[in-house]
Amino acid sequence: MSFSNFDILIKGAEIVDGTGGPAYTGSVGVKGEKIAAVAAGNLEAKADKTINGSGLVVCPGFIDPHSHADLSILQYPLAENLIMQGITTFVGGNCGISLAPVKDIQYFQGIIDAWGLALKPDWKSFNDWLEKVETAGHTPNYVPLVGHNAVRGAVMGDDFKRKATREEINEMKSLLTEAMETGAFGLSAGFDAASAGHFADVGEVVELVRIAGDRGGMFAPHTRHHQSQWPADNPSEFGYGLFHAPKGEIITGRYHGLLEAVEISRKAGSVPLNIAHLTPAYSVPQPHPDFLDEALAKATLMDVVDSAIDEGLDLNYNVIAWSRSIGSQLPVIESFFSPLLVLPEWLRALEKEEFTEKLRDRGFRSRVKEVIYGGKFKFGMLHPVTDPYWMDCYRILTCKNSDYAGKTVGQIARKLKPHSIIEAVYDESVETVFNILIDDPGATWALIIDKREYGALPTFLKHPAGMPCTDVHALPAMSSSGQGVYGYGVSPTAFGLFPHYIRLYVKEKKVLTLEEAVMKATSVPARKVLGLSDRGVLKEGYFADVVVFSLDRLKEGEDFLEPSKPPEGVSCVIVNGKVVYEDMKHTGITPGKVLRKT
Repeated sequence: MSFSNFDILIKGAEIVDGTGGPAYTGSVGVKGEKIAAVAAGNLEAKADKTINGSGLVVCPGFIDPHSHADLSILQYPLAENLIMQGITTFVGGNCGISLAPVKDIQYFQGIIDAWGLALKPDWKSFNDWLEKVETAGHTPNYVPLVGHNAVRGAVMGDDFKRKATREEINEMKSLLTEAMETGAFGLSAGFDAASAGHFADVGEVVELVRIAGDRGGMFAPHTRHHQSQWPADNPSEFGYGLFHAPKGEIITGRYHGLLEAVEISRKAGSVPLNIAHLTPAYSVPQPHPDFLDEALAKATLMDVVDSAIDEGLDLNYNVIAWSRSIGSQLPVIESFFSPLLVLPEWLRALEKEEFTEKLRDRGFRSRVKEVIYGGKFKFGMLHPVTDPYWMDCYRILTCKNSDYAGKTVGQIARKLKPHSIIEAVYDESVETVFNILIDDPGATWALIIDKREYGALPTFLKHPAGMPCTDVHALPAMSSSGQGVYGYGVSPTAFGLFPHYIRLYVKEKKVLTLEEAVMKATSVPARKVLGLSDRGVLKEGYFADVVVFSLDRLKEGEDFLEPSKPPEGVSCVIVNGKVVYEDMKHTGITPGKVLRKT
């Protein structure tokens, strides 16, 4: 074949076009922002830039369907952590958290302070926000959702720990309408504790979801009781991990939360539902064989996902496709000083040095244990009462005592109490944490297993409705733990999830074919979820969002101590026809677009 000049020509690569069809050897030509040609064999044409694709895979740029990159895109517009792993488009505004609309300044300031965001908001409406991002420029494309928490907080301010009045709901509907009419792809929600959305009743949410659905949008909920939590003592008590619902939801809350999401979509008029980071509806906290995880995942798909789809609901979901989720290196001691938790005043009043010194006293240890097992305490995302085996999920990364470094808390506790699993689980696990802090107050650890979904990942990813996601924010290429958002730190996931997803589930575990894996990361979110008719596939006339990588060399960085290590094997990334990453470096340009729903 003969063509006129291209701006970029990728020759002789293995083309995986994103449709799920079989790969073939061919060439891709790019002209301007679009793909100008896709053909088997070599294209005989001149190009300003020619890429030898021999031994490489070329596919559409990855689309991250669940991201929080919008929270930091103004601060880090290059989004180097996303680009280096092949993400060319992210969906922001998830979990009910968007940076617009802004009305109650005190509420909004509290939110950005809690998230540790370096922002000085000079926008109010959703359109104002999108124009701000467009003017600033950014490398990846941004698909915006409007968050229910943001809308509710804009109307109710800090007085959100109650049902909304009719007037308040009407005002929320007005703000949501503006967002939908200026480009939002739908309404996200966050129903877990410590958020404004947790206090909304189903009726309020149904009315809002109907507004989104009437304008062609979707509903994307972070479902209720997504994490292990504990009932609050009274209606006014508010904090991370404390829910307001019947006590039985300690056990059945996750199941009911998923069913609630389906119920809301149905009541709103069968609005398309995209469940955020799906978790099994059923959980088993104690150690168990892998086949049980598979069975619980299959039961969740059958009882929640497939039953809703069979009844006509357009339902999709995403999962954080790495067993460690967003785990990162964090100081152990920070668990006892988290501003998100409801802690007793005597504990909150202590300085960290004073706390570690007092841990030498057995009486003080007993008081701290009472807090830990009192129901209102969490080690990060893990609850020591509802999940007694939290100790197997945290690995000590750095500690002056070499007997601890590199081991999980559970391994240490079992070694110290080899003849009593009860003592190891309920006593020695906490004693181990205390001893670590005495030996080294600066000791760090990392979440290495996220029990919300890790055992279910192969089953969830195989399902036609499943997609991989990162759940991370935009970061610079060299990031430190201090640049994390909401106290989560900087995770290797933020820099290498998509290479990990392909390496593990295609090459190693063979859960998916390469064609299936690419389709789930490209055309499924583009076409099936977002309704984008010109992205997510390598096809003439489509926008040139492209990734070139070596399947043989593809490998993510895994070291918690070097979380921003670039993945190996990603050769080139193209966004809207411009090369934004090559030779393991960002090129410094910002061709990304805000993709407004029309």
